[in-house]
Amino acid sequence: MRRPRWLVLVMVLALPTIALLRQWLCHAAVEGEVTAVPSAQVLRVGETRVRLNEVVVTREPAAAREARRYLQQQLLGQSLRCRGCRRGESAVISGWCELPDGTRVGRLLVEAGFARDCPAASGGQHAAFEALGAESIPLPDRCRPWMRRGPRPPIR
Repeated sequence: MRRPRWLVLVMVLALPTIALLRQWLCHAAVEGEVTAVPSAQVLRVGETRVRLNEVVVTREPAAAREARRYLQQQLLGQSLRCRGCRRGESAVISGWCELPDGTRVGRLLVEAGFARDCPAASGGQHAAFEALGAESIPLPDRCRPWMRRGPRPPIR
């Protein structure tokens, strides 16, 4: 049985439209001063928590503590503008933050050697700033562009 061409066209055009709609519906933005740095990957801007998803921070406990201290020294009391996605009733925005001069917080972590760029979330804009020691930080699957994830298991 052949499907009509218009049905195939509608199916092909619907997927990107749904993805864009999903991204638009979960969009969240916050501006304000950094009041706390609970971890190297989570900032509190005013009363809102923001998770930096454009970088992968080291899992080594000593280095993670040092990364947190570094962010506290750099950002406490600073004004930030953050954007990202808040899913459902979650209190956390997952996205990125930037200083008034346009420098992203993720870039600060990458330049200091505490994190690696997550190309799927940042578009690879921090990759040029990665320190040599950061190569040992493994990238999770969420950071690999969808075309490079390798073979998928068969659908049953």
